Amino acid sequence: MRTAVLSDIHANLEALEAVRGAAEERVVHRWVCLGDVVGYGADPAACLRTVRSLTDQVLQGNHDAAVAGLQDLEYFNGYAREAVLWTREHLDVEDCQFLAELPFTCERDQAFYVHAEPADPGAWGYVDSSADAAAAMAAVDSRFCFVGHSHRAFAFGAYGTRLELVAEGAGRFESREGYRYLVNVGSVGQPRDQDARSCFAIYDDEAGSIELVRTDYDISRAQEKILRAGLPPFLAARLQSGH
Repeated sequence: MRTAVLSDIHANLEALEAVRGAAEERVVHRWVCLGDVVGYGADPAACLRTVRSLTDQVLQGNHDAAVAGLQDLEYFNGYAREAVLWTREHLDVEDCQFLAELPFTCERDQAFYVHAEPADPGAWGYVDSSADAAAAMAAVDSRFCFVGHSHRAFAFGAYGTRLELVAEGAGRFESREGYRYLVNVGSVGQPRDQDARSCFAIYDDEAGSIELVRTDYDISRAQEKILRAGLPPFLAARLQSGH
């Protein structure tokens, strides 16, 4: 069974549509979304509709929680706060209720899925280094742990206390006997690893393989929408740089 794992869409419909197309070309059988469907971008309602049409395996991210009124906005920088407030005005009550009721985690087929650091998902800690990856793997029993939140794509493999980087940015790898894995699936809608292309992962539980996939999308169109919506211009500019 091949699973497309998405995270950090951030209301970027152009990126989400490109990722959907790339995943369907590679033949996936199901989808998991690790959260932050909304925030930053100009198409929160459309992105929610698209994600809900793909899967009921949707987890809560910190921006989802903030839009739903569950997260103190002091946690966010000024750009993010402004986007959260704008997003609340552009979603209906049912959308906000959906976001409020999303779970933090799910687990299936040897894999644990979570938006942020898995030991305390609601604290929104980052998994962004080898030390973070080791701690995350120690916090779960599953062989594979998929996270998002940092907007950077990479994967670590662990054999006992030995930890190694097995993928970064993009690429496919086969799991090895006795190893456990932490995979940060990157961001669909706002990558920050110096690659502006959208990113997602494909997990093949039968083959034991994982691929970090990058795909181009219409960045200029997404930028135009952000500017036309009156959102901070910085949120449009950063899409081009991948920072």
